[in-house]
Amino acid sequence: MKPESLTEIKKEIKSINPTELVEICFKLAKFKKENKEFLHYLLYESEYPLNYAEKVKSSLQPSLESLNKSNYLKMKELRKQLRIVTKHIRYTSSIEVEITLLTWFATMMVHYADVRSSNKALFALFTRQLEKIHKSFAKLHEDLQLDYSEPYIALLDQAEKFINGFHKERYTL
Repeated sequence: MKPESLTEIKKEIKSINPTELVEICFKLAKFKKENKEFLHYLLYESEYPLNYAEKVKSSLQPSLESLNKSNYLKMKELRKQLRIVTKHIRYTSSIEVEITLLTWFATMMVHYADVRSSNKALFALFTRQLEKIHKSFAKLHEDLQLDYSEPYIALLDQAEKFINGFHKERYTL
């Protein structure tokens, strides 16, 4: 069964009366946890996306602080946390939140994940995050770039200090 296009769905939603639309929203919220989380964001958190980013950070902080010592399990947990961060970035659709959360996640990796150039998978995950942040800066308004560049530059300095074989020149703005 092939679903209709978004334009067709949009036309149909416009033709539905408000009470039926509310029922559809309830059904969507019951259907999947992500839908419920997204509705929560839209209803309660969407006015202040940077405050939402702080809540996401505080909810993920304990699990990043207590990473497993085994490289395999550490990578598994980091990928899981990154999926959660990416999901919340999608909810906000904000470049500022994207840069904030990805910079925070990469900083947590430097502090708690023991990133080394000898662990290629962990090092590659870290460098991919830096590349994502670097690409996001290009989309950010020039006035805001200076505000968000300070934590990013601090991250690069920490990475160069703690990670052997890391050269920050490749990722500077």
